[in-house]
Amino acid sequence: MKINVKNLHYQSKRELRDLEVKKQIKDTFKTHPAYGHRRLAIELGMNKKKVRRVMKKFGLKPPRLWYQKKHLTKQNRQYQNQFENLIKDMKSPLINDIWSSDLTYLKFQERFFYLSAIQDFISNEVLAFNLSDKHDSWLTLKTIQEAVLKYGINPNIFHFDRGRENLARNCLEYLKSLGIKISVSDPGSPWQNHTESFFSRFKAETGDLNRFEDLGELTEYIYQFINYYNKERIVTRLKTSPVKYRQLLKICS
Repeated sequence: MKINVKNLHYQSKRELRDLEVKKQIKDTFKTHPAYGHRRLAIELGMNKKKVRRVMKKFGLKPPRLWYQKKHLTKQNRQYQNQFENLIKDMKSPLINDIWSSDLTYLKFQERFFYLSAIQDFISNEVLAFNLSDKHDSWLTLKTIQEAVLKYGINPNIFHFDRGRENLARNCLEYLKSLGIKISVSDPGSPWQNHTESFFSRFKAETGDLNRFEDLGELTEYIYQFINYYNKERIVTRLKTSPVKYRQLLKICS
């Protein structure tokens, strides 16, 4: 039949290798259900093109779930001209140079709850977070104070969007009392606050919040997710997790 036996042998060996990669990818999804081909390649120590090819071949997709509808916070126009974006043109900032904060809505059992979080701009580590049934400046301020107390250090710049919870007088006065510069996203540009990206990923990977029986179970999940995000989840830009990146910098310094 003019079939080259060598080609058949090569194809069967490649098929076996692809099946092994498929198994490794599916095993990784058990711990990292939202990893795309780039993070999978880093986690498995493989070429990303190979991982992408195998995923396409076997129809493998990260089992991330859904996005909730976004509910936008109202801007605080009282201070809209007082602050500007100090970070968009910064070159080579270091860990703890910039912290960013954001607040998001979580709809759970027909009620709204509000999650406030603070991240380091370079490592992406979530430094502090709080959940409340009220979206006000005291939620934001409490989260800022907890981050400062926990790490015993003040960032040079604190960045957030123009939400009225962020630009409230009590938050601004607290930051100024610590000598921290205040930076805000440009009008109509919420993507300039990268904590917005964290919340998008959190909601996508969490899925339907109503699968939790009560608020205590949801709160426990949030703690577990942020612990996973900080300690295990790979940041593609860093090729490791936020905590491991911070620890690596300490070893190198």
